[in-house]
Amino acid sequence: MVDMYRYPEKLLKAMDRLVPLLVKMGVEQSKKGGNPIVGLMLHKGPEGFMSLEQYKTFYWPTLRKVMLGLIEEGCVPMPLFEGDNTSRLEIISDIPKGKAIYWFETVDIHKAKEVLGDVVCFRGNVPITTLCLGTPDDVKAYVKELIDVVGKDGGLMVDCGIWFDEAKHENVKAMVDFTKEYGVYK
Repeated sequence: MVDMYRYPEKLLKAMDRLVPLLVKMGVEQSKKGGNPIVGLMLHKGPEGFMSLEQYKTFYWPTLRKVMLGLIEEGCVPMPLFEGDNTSRLEIISDIPKGKAIYWFETVDIHKAKEVLGDVVCFRGNVPITTLCLGTPDDVKAYVKELIDVVGKDGGLMVDCGIWFDEAKHENVKAMVDFTKEYGVYK
């Protein structure tokens, strides 16, 4: 983090040098697994970790280059945006339409659909707090809103916002069963 202040130009050059390596690694794993989807776990870019200007300068340009490199190689990048990324929606919309899956831990789903609805497929956003502490009815209510808002006209993979190994079994079952029942395209 301090390199952003002390050596910004060196940091940007180092990040650029990593792009081909990261693309190569993603493509190799995709081919090895026989799956075009390449997961990108993004830990340090959400609101509260760096400013919007820092994100625009130090985070998104490199991430975008990696994603474009993966897309050019026939892969489907699927970044997991940990934390709240609502303020970054306009920035992360700058990729080719229909070529990526965006998995959000936390985001304003209404704004995300408005900004990204015709750009990416959505995954996630069922709050882990609801899956761990809520009731099956709480889960169903959230999934219904998620399907009604984000799933309208397609482009939604219902899932939790992040790993759910501590979630209540009955809540995970409610998420899956309700999605299968209610989230059917006609």
